[in-house]
Amino acid sequence: MREHRWTHAHLSQYLDRELQAAERERVAEHVGLCPDCHRVLATLRRTVESIRAIGAKPDEPEVPGESKLAGGVIERLRKEA
Repeated sequence: MREHRWTHAHLSQYLDRELQAAERERVAEHVGLCPDCHRVLATLRRTVESIRAIGAKPDEPEVPGESKLAGGVIERLRKEA
């Protein structure tokens, strides 16, 4: 359960590539084994992509840290689960 909570708390940073290599591995390993976290990460990824698609111009580079908005989404999903 502890690993599950840690992973949930770091999914946004994982998507933003803000974690150290060992932390990224830790998230990736847990997501590979945990269907719930895999589902949350997939939902978060789609949400971030949808938000970017709304306002992004085709030639605009991706803004680092943009999925911090997704942190709120994760928190809400966690509360609803």
